[in-house]
Amino acid sequence: MTGMDNHDPLGTESSATVSLGMVRHGVPVPAVLACVHQESAATLSDAQLAVLHPNERARLDGFRADSRRLGFFLGRYAAKRALSVLGVQAAMQAVEIAPGVFEQPVVKGAGSDAPVVSLSHARSVAAAVACGPEHIIGVDVEQLSPERTDVFESVMPPRELAMARHVSGGGELASNVIWTMKEALSKALRCGLTAPFEVLEVDAFEANVAGGYGCLFRNFAQYRARAWVLGGYVLAVVSPKHSLLHVAPSDLERIEQVFGRDVPRSP
Repeated sequence: MTGMDNHDPLGTESSATVSLGMVRHGVPVPAVLACVHQESAATLSDAQLAVLHPNERARLDGFRADSRRLGFFLGRYAAKRALSVLGVQAAMQAVEIAPGVFEQPVVKGAGSDAPVVSLSHARSVAAAVACGPEHIIGVDVEQLSPERTDVFESVMPPRELAMARHVSGGGELASNVIWTMKEALSKALRCGLTAPFEVLEVDAFEANVAGGYGCLFRNFAQYRARAWVLGGYVLAVVSPKHSLLHVAPSDLERIEQVFGRDVPRSP
């Protein structure tokens, strides 16, 4: 899979683009995950901003807060990295990741069969997934925040909360992972968190699934989530139940190196 200009204005150590290894009923399904890291919006260079479509640049210029500018840029850039590896041939600045009616990302300028993308950002990182228009996929990345556990648990149904507290390595970590999985489901559904939290309830939550976590969903049995804790962040991807993901351990290590760039190193 090759496509638009693969030049990386963030530097190769600040990004990783990998295959999700998606297989449906024994047939490979092209799907790509891109992760990027950037310390500050204050240092966005002309070369970095050049990857934005004019409409995207106009939206970015309308944000006053550096955090909003950084999140917007990183999300769009990650999405275009994923689209590039998926095989989109257009130049990055010719492709627009436009907002839909629920702010869901819509790909424009990539041809008549526009791929599906989902994107997410947290602090100084972003993640995006891309696949063909016939498929459905969602991604979320959240900074691992034990101090937010009470907030997460306050909106978890009793059955879900019990799963989080009793799974191996559960408690605070599991609550963070479940929250991220539900966010990813809301993005696959293209409604965001406008749906009631109880509708997104997790089912069959388990740890130690190919180096991460896995779950189904009580009210959306046709979907499955996979999640990993990498470099101080939780990354979750939701796909159709029978579209199985196989992310190589070496690719997870690459993502962890990107996400871990803002984790303090021991002297």
